[in-house]
Amino acid sequence: MSFEKKKGASDFLAHYIHRPIENWAVQRLRHTSVTPNQVTIATNVAAYMVTILYFTGHLLTASLLSFVVGVMDGLDGKLARAKNMATNLGKLEHAFDLLYEFSWIAALGGYLSLSSGDPMPLVGAVTAITLISFYRYCYDTFGKVTGTSLDDYAPFERAFRRIAGRRNLYNLHILAFILVGQPTLSMYSIPIHAAVTAAVYAMRVGYHLNKIDNMDRRSP
Repeated sequence: MSFEKKKGASDFLAHYIHRPIENWAVQRLRHTSVTPNQVTIATNVAAYMVTILYFTGHLLTASLLSFVVGVMDGLDGKLARAKNMATNLGKLEHAFDLLYEFSWIAALGGYLSLSSGDPMPLVGAVTAITLISFYRYCYDTFGKVTGTSLDDYAPFERAFRRIAGRRNLYNLHILAFILVGQPTLSMYSIPIHAAVTAAVYAMRVGYHLNKIDNMDRRSP
């Protein structure tokens, strides 16, 4: 479909679950008066409702709403392409996405620490945010240097992107541990997932960029 990005969805939840729902919704919205900016605003309003719900202890409601936000988040870009309304300004949306992603982790970690008197959930949240910031910078740096998304650069990256640390998969951590009555464990499992992703991205980006540098030096 013309409104999908060339590289497609990244993680397995976005690819196998969100993608068909988003495509179905865009096909029905593309000929309406709904604009991509309106979808972006609605997504951010819903996203910060999740933040508030986490911080006030409504964990299951917040978690379920986070999956709705995940679908909504994919609509604005696809709708912009479907309506031929895509702009450079629209790319700023990714920065706002990262901001509310961090607010979810911080709000959940903060609530769990405040309600239990144990600082470790908040430490886990800060650790996760730090690691996510690092590997996102590695990822973005690679794209700027090569002009190609790391997700599409080589077979390993195309496979790893399905399980790499992403907001959708972190939401699964949270929901799973809420359902078994141990939400605090998500503040340990998410940093571990983020640490694995950070290590893989750092090594693979370093490897690819070094290889490109060596090729450039050998070129006449």
